[in-house]
Amino acid sequence: MRIILSLLLLVSILAGCGDDQSAEGHKLFNQGKYQEAIVQYAEHLEYNPEDVQSIYNQGRAYEELGKFDESLKNFEEVVEIDPNHANALMSIGKYHFRNNSYADASFYFSKAADIKKSDPQVFFLKGRAHHKLGETQVAMEAYDEAISKNRDYGEAYLYRGALKVYQGNKSAGCNDLRTAQSLKVPDAENALKEYCN
Repeated sequence: MRIILSLLLLVSILAGCGDDQSAEGHKLFNQGKYQEAIVQYAEHLEYNPEDVQSIYNQGRAYEELGKFDESLKNFEEVVEIDPNHANALMSIGKYHFRNNSYADASFYFSKAADIKKSDPQVFFLKGRAHHKLGETQVAMEAYDEAISKNRDYGEAYLYRGALKVYQGNKSAGCNDLRTAQSLKVPDAENALKEYCN
């Protein structure tokens, strides 16, 4: 009986240490101390190998440091544990978009959109991937969806406007570009000068 109690005490102490390391990892991440956060998460994950939030945050810390291949490993591990983790799916999509793998990016953004149905960003990212693939109708629908969820999503207006101009609908496209400019999107003014003068 004493041995069992000792083991239970040891397990609870180790788990408690892991929780402290996870909390410290979150704190360091929020302070922008990404390398230190990675170390804390790694120590925490030794005792809690399926703590999805710590695995995901460790991936985000790698991402912030520009270590994208390492971040991808974390995000894929999260999806193995929780296939419906929308943020990990979005992060995998961003990885593929960054590497010009737009079909893969579209796949992951679409999966995330099925889960995060009210998040305008995921629809905007889905639109960007389809836009890059030349799938203009699907891209337009995704930009429309992003704007319907957030009427102030300036980047969605910018890219939708550019797409409308490209499709020959200059008037509607320039209206979108003006909306993007009013929402202080950095590239909107240049787009207006290029397409709408």
